Amino acid sequence: MAIKRQITGALIALLAILPLTAGEEELVTRPQDIEGMYTHAAFILDDRSTDKVYGVTAMLEKCAQWGHPLAIELLLNVYEGRRKGLEAQPRKAAALAELVADGKLVPDAHHPEQVRVINECKYRYALYCEKAFGRERSEKEALRWMLRAANAGVGKARVELARYLMNPKKPYSDPRRSLQLLRHQAKLDPHTPNVFFYLGHLYMTGKGLPRPMPQLAFECYQLGEKMKDARAINNLAAMYERGIATSRDLSTALLLYKKAAALGNKEASANVQRLAYIRAELEVGTPHSLRIIHATQQLIEALPISQANKKRLSAPLRKQAAKVSSDL
Repeated sequence: MAIKRQITGALIALLAILPLTAGEEELVTRPQDIEGMYTHAAFILDDRSTDKVYGVTAMLEKCAQWGHPLAIELLLNVYEGRRKGLEAQPRKAAALAELVADGKLVPDAHHPEQVRVINECKYRYALYCEKAFGRERSEKEALRWMLRAANAGVGKARVELARYLMNPKKPYSDPRRSLQLLRHQAKLDPHTPNVFFYLGHLYMTGKGLPRPMPQLAFECYQLGEKMKDARAINNLAAMYERGIATSRDLSTALLLYKKAAALGNKEASANVQRLAYIRAELEVGTPHSLRIIHATQQLIEALPISQANKKRLSAPLRKQAAKVSSDL
């Protein structure tokens, strides 16, 4: 039995590696053959030691034709340009997502994994419609598909639908409904990306409410910080900087801006630089040259580089600061 399993595994791997000709396509009809092909394709993409990804797209396309849910997801990532060595193919991404979202590709629309992928494709296709990725832009289609994904229970789709509905310039604007969606999703899954950022925004602006509620916005941004939501953290820092719903604290604000910047928020990176110079100017009684050194050190700390490089760049500044201090 062990030898038989080894031979079967070798055949599956061989089918995955060799390109299929018209006469050979009939051979790949069993579920285990498709599973082997998907496993091999996923292994190649995840193997950081190799750049040889030629043929992976064709393998995933073959698996997708048979409705393999994980292959469909991985193929969409490839088409979106999110996998190494493979160019984005927006039109193919949009065509595949629409086909799956309509339930025309998966063999069993009642299987949990198949249902999950169908709903994921509804969400992705909505974003494609909004951003004109692989097809013409259509707000109407984006709204329709995002609503279908949200109704199907996709948490991130609820958040994005809430984003659509909070826009006052759109005819379908409904901030109260937006607030309901965000509150509901925050209870279901507080880890849903952006849920506390948008919820805090509604509380801060008062959209869908009788009046602005900055204290509730502050609490939402605090929850966003726990979930490592960069935009929520940036807004929380701004509230500390301005003293909104809390006492003014520039030190805490700067720390939070740095945290958001480290998570990739560009606005927070700019705020770090701005606040670093403001704090330097507030150092009453400190020589101007020393204040500039301190501000520059703050800028270096905000850079997206390793700690070793930060120390290397800061070393001459520390020496200058020591010399200025000794001359006082």
